[in-house]
Amino acid sequence: MSVPSLSDRLRLKLHLKLHLEELSALTGRSVQADELGSLEQAAQMRMAAQKFIAQPFARYEIKFSDRETERFRKFLQRLTDANPSSVYIWTKHTIDCGALLVVSLAEIKFDFDFAINNDGILVVTTSDLADKLLLDFSSTPEGEQVMTVETQGPNWASAVF
Repeated sequence: MSVPSLSDRLRLKLHLKLHLEELSALTGRSVQADELGSLEQAAQMRMAAQKFIAQPFARYEIKFSDRETERFRKFLQRLTDANPSSVYIWTKHTIDCGALLVVSLAEIKFDFDFAINNDGILVVTTSDLADKLLLDFSSTPEGEQVMTVETQGPNWASAVF
């Protein structure tokens, strides 16, 4: 395992508090820094996840509030049934702070606030890196909060919303 560079350590220090707050909101519990994987591991997983570029995907446009519906909960259950692996939660700061592994997709609280992060992007990958869920949320010019839900991988791309 390599020693993090000075710039890596500075980015970690700069972003860690916000990263832990985001992960805590997404899991409904206090997430601590020692629960995160290493920066080297995050970089390796990001490289391995490049395979998703060539994989089949499904994309759905929904209202942001729809993530709290029974239909969305059933969709998440279909994803879990299709690949029950533990999952990594990816935010903007994961590459600088480390990835959080949670037992299952069911451990994630999808009732998070629209302003959870400035980028409006969250990604969940299965621990086997076979499947990916991308949530891209934004406001329309009319001010409506919307979310693009994209699934990729041999198991999750075929799950119907």
